[in-house]
Amino acid sequence: MNLSIYEASLEDLPYIQALISKSVRKLQAQYYKKSEIETALELVNGIEKLIAAGSFLLAGYEKKIIGCGGWAIDVSEPQKAEIRSFFVHPDFARRGVATHLLMACGNECLRRGIVDLYLTATLSGEPFYKKYGFFEGERFKQDLSNGETFELVKMVKKYTAAEGVPSPQAD
Repeated sequence: MNLSIYEASLEDLPYIQALISKSVRKLQAQYYKKSEIETALELVNGIEKLIAAGSFLLAGYEKKIIGCGGWAIDVSEPQKAEIRSFFVHPDFARRGVATHLLMACGNECLRRGIVDLYLTATLSGEPFYKKYGFFEGERFKQDLSNGETFELVKMVKKYTAAEGVPSPQAD
C-alpha cells in the first residue's frame, strides 16, 4: 500500500472527526460497551492545538484520509512528548497505517532531541504500542459523563539515538 504521511491542516478537521468516529465505533467494539464508546468520544480533544503546532499527521491513500496521529511536547519537561490521537479507518486496520504514523511521529521527536514518549492507550490500542516497545505504566478507569467508566492504560517508551524508530510492519 502506497501511503502518504503529511501534516494536517484545520481544513482537514471534519474528515479527521469522521475518521475518529468510524475508527472508535468499529475497532473498540470488542473491548468496550457501546454506551462507553459513544460517551468516550468526548475524551478526544485538543486536535486543533496539535494541528496549529504542526504536530498532527495524516495518512492518506488514494486521496482519502485513512489514519491520523500526533504528538505534543510536554511543557513542563520539554525532553518528553505525549503520543496523541492515533486512529485508523477500520477498512485499513492492521495494514501498517498506525506503524507509519508512529514512525513519523517518533522520528520527528528524535530530530528534536525528544527521547521519552508517553501515551494513554485504549484497550484496543494497547497491543499495538506494546509491539513497539511501550511499557505499561498504570491502568485506570476514566469517569465518563454518563456515569460509566472507560478503562485506559498509561504507557511509556524511551528511545535512544542508536535504536531509532521501528521500521514499518503490518500492525
